[in-house]
Amino acid sequence: MTTTGQDAIGQDSIGQGAGGLPATGRLVDSHPLLARLTGQVVWNLAEEAGADDGECSLFMDHYAAWQGAALGVLERLRDAPGGGLRLVVDDEDRAGACPECVALHGVVLPGTHPDLAAWLPPFSIGCHCRAEYVEAAEMAVAGSNLPPTGLRPPAHRLCCPRRPLSLLLAQLQGHEE
Repeated sequence: MTTTGQDAIGQDSIGQGAGGLPATGRLVDSHPLLARLTGQVVWNLAEEAGADDGECSLFMDHYAAWQGAALGVLERLRDAPGGGLRLVVDDEDRAGACPECVALHGVVLPGTHPDLAAWLPPFSIGCHCRAEYVEAAEMAVAGSNLPPTGLRPPAHRLCCPRRPLSLLLAQLQGHEE
């Protein structure tokens, strides 16, 4: 059944619900962390981390791209039922990632997972874990790779304990130079 909803940035779109995601409404509202992060909140967090106006603008650009990528994967999952999500921590990020996120690397969840929202990265601003969309055909052949029994998803919190905003700001400044 096709329903009218809104895409990752709140634009009207047509999509199909996929188990763990709502069939209608703003997709951002289904994410435990991103639903809480308005532009003003993100700007204030950067200021509290010591960023000046230029650094805040740089951080806002980074945040917008990061949020768009995360929500783009969820939008694709919602619009293509039968797919899933693969949790990934890239090789170059593993040393700086928290152990909870590293333990999730390679987990594949079906889009119909009943507790999908709890497992949705990013888990914080600066989180090294991300989700990739898994095509329905791959899910049909390979299936899920659920987390080991007893492994719980990290809590969704504002800032990563292993990558505070001051460190993230410094890393962004380093990429600009």
